[in-house]
Amino acid sequence: MTTLYYVRHGRAENNLADCFYDDSDDPLIAEGRMQAFDAGRTLKRLGVKFDAIYCSPYRRAKETCRIALVEMGLANSLVRYDSRLAERSYEGLYDKVITKVQYRELYNYVSDYSEQVGVETLEKLEDRARWFLRDVRQTYPNGNVLVFAHGALGLAYRAVVEGRPESGTLYDFNLLKNGEIMKLTLY
Repeated sequence: MTTLYYVRHGRAENNLADCFYDDSDDPLIAEGRMQAFDAGRTLKRLGVKFDAIYCSPYRRAKETCRIALVEMGLANSLVRYDSRLAERSYEGLYDKVITKVQYRELYNYVSDYSEQVGVETLEKLEDRARWFLRDVRQTYPNGNVLVFAHGALGLAYRAVVEGRPESGTLYDFNLLKNGEIMKLTLY
C-alpha cells in the first residue's frame, strides 16, 4: 500500500479575492508562510521517511513546499513539479463575481454549471487526480509520498479514493484548510 500525505498550500492572495483570476503566480501572504512552517513542523514530528515529494507548479504551492521542507530538514530534497497537481481551472470565470449558490454549483456532479461557464468539470478534475494517484501507486507500491497542491484537487483525491459523496456534491467533503495535511491510503 502507498501512503500519500497531501498538503494544501498556505494562504495566498487568491484566497482573499472576491473574483476569479489567473492565480498561478500568487505568492503566500504572511499567514500562509506561517501555515507552511506549521505544516513542515507537523510533518517532521510524524517522522515519516518520504520516498518522493511532488508539488504543483503554482507559486503558492512551491513556496509552501520550500518552507515546509526547510522546517523538516529536507531543504535539498528532490521535488518533482507535476502539472496534474495544478489548481482546478476556473478560466471561464476570470474577472467575474459569482454568488455563493453558483459557487456551490461548481462542486455539484449533477449540475452542468461548470461546463456552461468554462470551468474544469469535476469529472476532468477527478481524471487528473486518478491518473496521478495511479502513477504514484505503481511507482511507490509500498512507499510514502508527500504532495503539495490545492484545495479543490484535494477534494477530488478524496472522491477518487473514498468514492463520491452520495449527495452528488463535493461540498460534503471538508475542504482542507490552508496548510492542512490529509493522509490517504492507496491500495
